[in-house]
Amino acid sequence: MVSFFGKHNGKRDGGGETISKELLSHSVAHMRNTTSRLGRPTSERSLAAKVKDGECLSGKDKKRISSACLAVEEESDSSNTLNCLCCGVSLRFPISIKKFRCSACQVTVTIKDLAVESDPKSGAHISCNLEDLERVVRRCHNDLQRLKKTGILDKDRKLLIFQPVITCLLDWFHDVNVLNRSFLIHDAKRSVKMLDYEALQKFYGILATLPTRKPYYSMLCCCNDLLKRVTVDKETRLHISQYRWLLIILNIPTIRSCLIRDRKNKNMFETPQIRAVSYELVKRCIGYLSNLSASTSQQLIQSLRRMPTGDFLYLVEVLNLYINFQFSRLLFNEVSNGNTNNTKPEDEMRSRLRRHHTTGHEFLSTRPISAILEEKNGSDYTNPTNAKAKFKFFQYEDDWHIKSAAKLMFAYYTANTRRNGQRALSIQSFYNITLDFIDYKQDFDHWRGVAQKTRMNQLIEEWGNSRIKKKFSFCKYPFILSLGIKISIMEYEIRRIMEHEAEQAFLTSLDKGKSVDVYFKIRVRREVISHDSLRCIKEHQGDLLKSLRVEFVNEPGIDAGGLRKEWFFLLTKSLFNPMNGLFVYIKESSCSWFAINPPNFDKSKKNNCQLELYYLFGVVMALAIFNSTILDLQFPKAFYKKLCSEPLSFEDYSELFPETSGNLIKMLNYTKNDFEDVFSLTFETTYRNNNWILDDNKSSREYVTVELCENGKNVSITQNNKHEFVTKWVEFYLEKSIEPQFNKFILGFKRVFAECSSIKLFNFEELERLVCGDEEQTKFDFKSLRSVTKYVGGFSDNSKVVHWFWEIIENWDYPLQKKLLQFITASDRIPATGISTIPFKISQLGSHDSNDLPLAHTCFNEVCLWGYSSKKKLEQKLLWAINESEGYGFR
Repeated sequence: MVSFFGKHNGKRDGGGETISKELLSHSVAHMRNTTSRLGRPTSERSLAAKVKDGECLSGKDKKRISSACLAVEEESDSSNTLNCLCCGVSLRFPISIKKFRCSACQVTVTIKDLAVESDPKSGAHISCNLEDLERVVRRCHNDLQRLKKTGILDKDRKLLIFQPVITCLLDWFHDVNVLNRSFLIHDAKRSVKMLDYEALQKFYGILATLPTRKPYYSMLCCCNDLLKRVTVDKETRLHISQYRWLLIILNIPTIRSCLIRDRKNKNMFETPQIRAVSYELVKRCIGYLSNLSASTSQQLIQSLRRMPTGDFLYLVEVLNLYINFQFSRLLFNEVSNGNTNNTKPEDEMRSRLRRHHTTGHEFLSTRPISAILEEKNGSDYTNPTNAKAKFKFFQYEDDWHIKSAAKLMFAYYTANTRRNGQRALSIQSFYNITLDFIDYKQDFDHWRGVAQKTRMNQLIEEWGNSRIKKKFSFCKYPFILSLGIKISIMEYEIRRIMEHEAEQAFLTSLDKGKSVDVYFKIRVRREVISHDSLRCIKEHQGDLLKSLRVEFVNEPGIDAGGLRKEWFFLLTKSLFNPMNGLFVYIKESSCSWFAINPPNFDKSKKNNCQLELYYLFGVVMALAIFNSTILDLQFPKAFYKKLCSEPLSFEDYSELFPETSGNLIKMLNYTKNDFEDVFSLTFETTYRNNNWILDDNKSSREYVTVELCENGKNVSITQNNKHEFVTKWVEFYLEKSIEPQFNKFILGFKRVFAECSSIKLFNFEELERLVCGDEEQTKFDFKSLRSVTKYVGGFSDNSKVVHWFWEIIENWDYPLQKKLLQFITASDRIPATGISTIPFKISQLGSHDSNDLPLAHTCFNEVCLWGYSSKKKLEQKLLWAINESEGYGFR
């Protein structure tokens, strides 16, 4: 908190003569300040020591503290507290002060009563628009052409010619209310006013093509003055419509370009002064938009929902560039603090320029990140991914620039989740690759609140009794983090959990004097893999968080990863067997979904068996994630949305049942008066009973009809209630009909991830990639895999057999490539982070020719080849190996 008269926020304790430790600390501080001003020696240090150590206080000491408490309380009652509308810093100031400046972001705040505020409707006829600018600019260009003919055109006269443009811009950009009325279009469908982004871009485009940059620079300075001085009422709230003027300023073209420090093709509008002022604009616009009130933020999100996709993506990129720029500042400060004597000529120029330009001093103090890294790592440094150093948590935890950008990005991400259909951006659009270089372990620990307190923080808490606020963490905004770093965070937490479980098992074995496994061991038979797996999981509920080890009965394989992959592959294949009745295959979408059971099926014995298998599937899926194993699942996005507790929509139903959804859309689009005669529908639906096929006695019906609402068979569908019918239809098939099955599945899933917080970092798109990996639709990128392959036993990338091997598999069709990947890695899918992250290995069994087949060590993603005499023979042996292999053995 920034205070204007000292940090006196203590209160009297209501418990008789007992005085709170917080109040004692502030009282002693107040006494120290008071006596120091009077110039009298005091004994506050000894009194403070008594307070801190909890010693008994004398009567004289109590009187001194009581008088100080009263002084603190009087000053607290005469103060106001306000969070800065730009940087969010808590400001504390005397109640009589009506105007002050935030020391963090240098914004001047003026407080006015509602009664004396200027009427927002004053000058309502003034607004900024494209037509007026075009008219003024056209007139100026005509004057310029006439002056050129006279031959007396110089810089001063050119500036004088375009003075009308400057005058118009100053009139338009000097007032928030004027900007809020500008560039508006009316959305008749929603009865709201939207920003006309096309007209706005044309407006800025005209200014950027003028033969002088003075009008553009004047507009920037006017916007900067507007942002540096803000007026609030006593309730410290902005008007709901006041975010529009910020979006208008945020779309200024040089705002984006000023954040790209290594641009080579610069135009006349990218001078250091213009770039510096542009940086001030983006800094404060992001600050204001991130600190809007809750109601105004919702209005902003609704506006962003309807924004054109291109403009929406543009602003997301601006925010990511802004975050990159702030990290370049952190890196520059680190280098500058460690190297104060070695100043380059361009740094001296920036320093001289900075002395004359207080605006944009942060921009002028920062050099391109590539130049900073080159200086830090030496002239041989070329790629930032080679840097060993990471951004520490303390470097950005209190940086308001980074916090405000992350908060605003959250508003954009929320708006994106509400942008239906193709208008929504993929989550990859929000990723910031620079954040791959943060110390993610520290960030995650602070997010979870498990970071140990430093001795300094403990002393601060003991002395001032100030509550250490929960620090900013990027894990709070996981959509900014790339999938790769999220997987690293999850692996870090899982590794820590497994180590803890192994340690507890070891301590238990010492305590009880008997052997306790440090692993979760599963021993199964291939022919009854579902039954054996369910039995092992039931018998070892307390071992699920341990590292998994699998053993197949009568097979001598040792699990170093390969047997585990095989177990997951075979078990999921068994669970999806139609004879189990757990899932149904939807032909129209090629997806699997939970089987719908008839109403009276819940009481049957078979239902209990099925629910146990759903629980098993939930545990198995969680264990696959927990043990970094990819599964071959064909679920729609609705499955992963339900798993992430995200709301479902009609688009999710359309993905699963495209033909049925098409018919529903036709019904919704039918507007003629004979609707009821044409469709003749009621609030009912009929589905096929999947368990009827498995029922030998055929005691149930093959097709079951259920009502979608109370007395639904007697409720006809009309033009008025057809939307309600579609809503209930979708809700039935995606929610109500599968509720018992999904609840049992989610119970098994959460049984494993109950203590794992990192799973919350993934949204439904990322969770699907985490579970299933990236499925290539045509062919695998074996060139990328070859670039990371290691060779053992005498092979190299130039070996003849190795060269044949890559030529053969690159020419195979997609099904054969999948079989090869299954043979070598025990999975026919690639990791979510790409095929190049597979630790692939090719080893030589012998340099001589052989008739033996190639071998695979799935635990290590290794294929072993003989020195075959011909390419044809190698291909023949590979085909036999991948098509006829099953099980594990020793050689």
